Amino acid sequence: MNFDKRAYWEGVLGDGTRPPATDFVGFDLIAFDETAGCAEAAFCLPDQAKNPAGNAQGGFITAALDEVMSVAGSIVQDGPAMAPTLQMTVSFIRPVPVGVRLIGRGEVVRKGKAAIFTQGTLRLEDGTLLAQATASCIPRSLA
Repeated sequence: MNFDKRAYWEGVLGDGTRPPATDFVGFDLIAFDETAGCAEAAFCLPDQAKNPAGNAQGGFITAALDEVMSVAGSIVQDGPAMAPTLQMTVSFIRPVPVGVRLIGRGEVVRKGKAAIFTQGTLRLEDGTLLAQATASCIPRSLA
């Protein structure tokens, strides 16, 4: 039997049974391409993510980027899989507002047997770059 990767991931990411952390950052899948190894999602960080200046605290920005890059790293693998982050570097370019729609994009830069390398961006809907990241992930089958 052939594994239907698209149906599997649309179910995991769109059916409301996502992990609480995924829901906390307001993850909403926009699109993904398992062949190209990229994923795009909207985020809406809640008021609880605010720092003293009223913008998003860096850990929540990192969590949003981690989510979309992990999806990219997961969908390039065969069968049900995940891509736990081993190491991640984030650059905070501009203050990130809470309570507004943000667009995250994750891409696989290289897929190897022992590691998957990803990059990601978080932008306002008008395209303004807010943060960017790179990560290395470990391929993990869920089969």
